[in-house]
Amino acid sequence: MDLNVLIVGGGIHGVGILHDLASRRIGGVHLAERERLASGTSSRTTKLMHGGLRYLAHLSQWGLVRDALRERALLLKNLPEVVRPIPFVLPVFRSGRPSWMIRLGLRLYESLATTADDLPRARRLGPHELGELAPYLHSHVLQHEISTAFLFYEAQMQDDVIVRLAARAAARLGATYAEETFVDRVECDGQGFRVRLVDAQGVNEVTCRVLVNAAGAWCNANLLRWGFLPQVTCLLNVGSHLVLSPSAIPANPDHCAAAALQHEDGRLVFFIPWAGRWLLGTTESQLEGTPEKWTHPPGDREYLLNIAKQYLALVHPGEQVIEAFCGIRTIPIVRRSGRASSRVTSGSWTQAPFSSPFYVRKWNHETASLSRKAVIDEYPGHRLVSIYGGKFTTYRALSETVGDRIAQWLGQGGECGTKARQAWFLDDLQPAEAHLFRSQAELRQGRISDWNSGRVIRQPSFVNRGIASSD
Repeated sequence: MDLNVLIVGGGIHGVGILHDLASRRIGGVHLAERERLASGTSSRTTKLMHGGLRYLAHLSQWGLVRDALRERALLLKNLPEVVRPIPFVLPVFRSGRPSWMIRLGLRLYESLATTADDLPRARRLGPHELGELAPYLHSHVLQHEISTAFLFYEAQMQDDVIVRLAARAAARLGATYAEETFVDRVECDGQGFRVRLVDAQGVNEVTCRVLVNAAGAWCNANLLRWGFLPQVTCLLNVGSHLVLSPSAIPANPDHCAAAALQHEDGRLVFFIPWAGRWLLGTTESQLEGTPEKWTHPPGDREYLLNIAKQYLALVHPGEQVIEAFCGIRTIPIVRRSGRASSRVTSGSWTQAPFSSPFYVRKWNHETASLSRKAVIDEYPGHRLVSIYGGKFTTYRALSETVGDRIAQWLGQGGECGTKARQAWFLDDLQPAEAHLFRSQAELRQGRISDWNSGRVIRQPSFVNRGIASSD
């Protein structure tokens, strides 16, 4: 199989680029995912399609917020089946920022949404409305800690569903993808790359003109194994979530708004009605060990439960956690230049990539202030692209940027077509493949493969009681 483009990684960025290239009618585009589509961080998000209200505290991130709000509006329009508005309560705590600052921040947030999204504008809530929208707030908190509150709107999504729908849409446009397929070896030749793929049926040798490394936390591990010295050093940051039973709160989740809770350490933690249950998250912890384990760091569960107990009127809080999952954020820290032609000479890094200097193992600064803007890294002399970081919300725009570059390299392909609803084929997919529209809980709790051999090594050790096969 001779390809124009091989994409490694079946998360939202890999699948987004697959969809983008297919929408340009570029032929010979294939994606390889070593497990299942969205089996990593792309199924372990906070389930929000949002601009990032908290990023407004950092002027350097306003551009990211603007881009994310523009993409949120587009996806609300194109994917109403899986991206829907959700009301949010933002309490103003007496010990926190004053109400005028919160109001100003919400106005700025809405002004950055340059594309109309038809969401209601933010407004102040009266005590009665606050009690109706957020009946889960502890009475003591309502009476003594909250001075007022605002209502604003975000969007809630089914993250793994979007990944699968984008992959199926790409396939309808002529692209191909393979799950449970391991990229065993990559070698450079004069025209591009020779790649060995391994799956249950055996070994398949392919060539490609362009190679896209969209493997998230494994990006630098892949580069080292393929013989390239990474040009971007990254931090692996863990966001943990707890799913609480509907009975945790004496209220119907479907009738409530979400809430953004300001913890004493300055972080915002979300309490969100989700799929008839309650979702609490997220944390900002550093990964200990390697990404294969997918376990939340020590203390994350207690951190989230302490916030819940402080603010929420929980019923038997210790018995309400029915699921826990975490996603690993890849945050680019340092970008080097002038090393593009360097090759790996030390075998130790290829065998233990997460111990290499290309992964920051200890970060003594605040991680919440680090930019979530993606870095698209290229190797001059090689048509090799690696994707670092980024927000789920901005995946389509990032994919378009990468698609523009690849189309230029190949000298073929039209404009990106993923802005149009027609490029998703939802009217055809919904009756024909209804299962694609159901979120799959097992993806968040699924198997993990060894990065070097593709071998399944363990099940993640999560709280895992009473989980259904789909949400």
